[in-house]
Amino acid sequence: MPEPGIPPKSVPLTITPEAAERLRGEADFSRAFLSVRHLLGCGGNGFRISVEENDPDEGHRFVAAGIPVVMDDFAFHRLSGAILEIDPDPAGEGYRLNHPDAVMTTFC
Repeated sequence: MPEPGIPPKSVPLTITPEAAERLRGEADFSRAFLSVRHLLGCGGNGFRISVEENDPDEGHRFVAAGIPVVMDDFAFHRLSGAILEIDPDPAGEGYRLNHPDAVMTTFC
């Protein structure tokens, strides 16, 4: 469910059915959520996607494909239209964030 005051069409992240099914097999989303955060580091900047059980104090909350999601403010505004999908590359991290601004993405 989107945040109060944000219409559902504003939800920036779509999770493909295949990715949602795999995520549900890896975590109990009755108490966990998918976290999407912007990170800065020595290698540049990018986005980190992880499954968390400790609810952060801040962030935009919504549900995508039945998965609760929390995005920090930068990721929420920057990743409009992003799609989380299964990464077909066997050397990949299992998931891929498909969006032009998500050049560097890690899934943990």
